[in-house]
Amino acid sequence: MSSKVSLVIFGYLMIFRGVLGNTGHCPNVKTPLSSVRKKRYLTFPDDSSASITIDLAKTFMTHVPSGWYMTMDLDVVFPLPDSQFTIEHLRRKLHHKQKRDLWERIEEAVGFRNVNGRACILRSICEAKMHLLPKGKSMVHDVLRAIFTIPAFEKEFEEEMRGAYDDVLDPDICDRLHECPWSLLHFILDMNKPRAVPRGR
Repeated sequence: MSSKVSLVIFGYLMIFRGVLGNTGHCPNVKTPLSSVRKKRYLTFPDDSSASITIDLAKTFMTHVPSGWYMTMDLDVVFPLPDSQFTIEHLRRKLHHKQKRDLWERIEEAVGFRNVNGRACILRSICEAKMHLLPKGKSMVHDVLRAIFTIPAFEKEFEEEMRGAYDDVLDPDICDRLHECPWSLLHFILDMNKPRAVPRGR
């Protein structure tokens, strides 16, 4: 009787050992997706673009008629990568070119308000060095950092900006006063702040 019990216990131990030794080949263990799926890239339809729209509304200070508003719209459009976009091309140079194009669009949009758009771009570049949170803390801050950050000592960036934005290549650019009456950076960050909901609503 004792020999049978010993044999059964020995059999269980062997099965248990086999299970522990084959955990790496267990069919219930899922294969990591990193070893199965290849890298994927996002491609938009041809000539696709994205836009950032800022709308401002202000009521007319009149009694009659009531409910009238004055609105101001600011649209900044930039292209999205489509099927014609090739990875083998100079991606960093394209990135700098898109940044320059975005600066020009912002400069033109601000210029419609009789404001020196180039000076506001330069002011935003300088303020981005001091007033933005570290990377990963805020998506809005990360987007503003990507737009208004100057890559230091990059030959491709200098070649792309030369002739269009020679001012940003000056290392002492932030020591000079800029003819911009308001901060574009602070204006965007103020819109991102949570608003207190009035009581009774």
